[in-house]
Amino acid sequence: MTRIRKTTAKGIPIAVETAKNHVDDEDTHTDGPNLLPQAESGELSLNPSVEDFDLDGFEATGELTIDRGSKPPQPSQSRRLSPTLMKIFQRRREQIGLSIKQLAQLSGVEQEELERFEATSGQHRLVYDHAVVLARALGLKASELPGLRGREPKDDLRAHIDELHRALCAGPLITFEGKEGERFGGDVDRVVTTPAFTIKLGDASLGEGWPAGALLGFVSDVSPRRDDVVLLRHRKSKLLALRRMTPPRFVGLASWQPAYPATTGAEWLAMGRLQVILPRPL
Repeated sequence: MTRIRKTTAKGIPIAVETAKNHVDDEDTHTDGPNLLPQAESGELSLNPSVEDFDLDGFEATGELTIDRGSKPPQPSQSRRLSPTLMKIFQRRREQIGLSIKQLAQLSGVEQEELERFEATSGQHRLVYDHAVVLARALGLKASELPGLRGREPKDDLRAHIDELHRALCAGPLITFEGKEGERFGGDVDRVVTTPAFTIKLGDASLGEGWPAGALLGFVSDVSPRRDDVVLLRHRKSKLLALRRMTPPRFVGLASWQPAYPATTGAEWLAMGRLQVILPRPL
């Protein structure tokens, strides 16, 4: 076996191993990254050298990629970070006395990737997830490092309220007015068959905390618990009533509402319990 030098189309010399084929007596050529003999280096160096990288691609993208002929690797879509992190990570690693191999074992990030990261002064950049893991392994707070600081949370309260309002109005909607006694309108017949429904207050007759225009979101439940606000339905007349479960009675939300027995076999049955109260839109 002999070693020869071969020049690629880009004018970059690479090592070529040539061996005789004992079957058909033809030469066999194998191309690959530079391998230093064990006698010279003490160990085999399997890491790619600078000659193995596509320098034209680096000039265009700022990222070093290994030239693999007609099928180069696709660029990563992961979030990539500033080379400034390389200096921070390297300084911290040296301060606590960790080798690159030890850091790779602690973090789970490949040793080869860490070596390229430091050897290229950060030009071979780390993906975001790897940088966060390395920061933790080095005892650094990722949120305090450049490029890893999280964005300030946005106030999406208005958007959530609007979405909840649309959801409540999309299902069966029942209206309530209490100025002249409890009156219900809308989809009153559907409270028996639907898993959830909404009651819209048409006035403020229930008192403070129950403003006109508020939406009350209910879920069907025939076994409410103590202090639950419930919608009741009379066995015979099918009339509806809003009450609070206070065993052994259903008491009124307002002082003008009479209480009803909450015992087994009573005339008033619970149809659903209150889950959410949404004030009227501003």
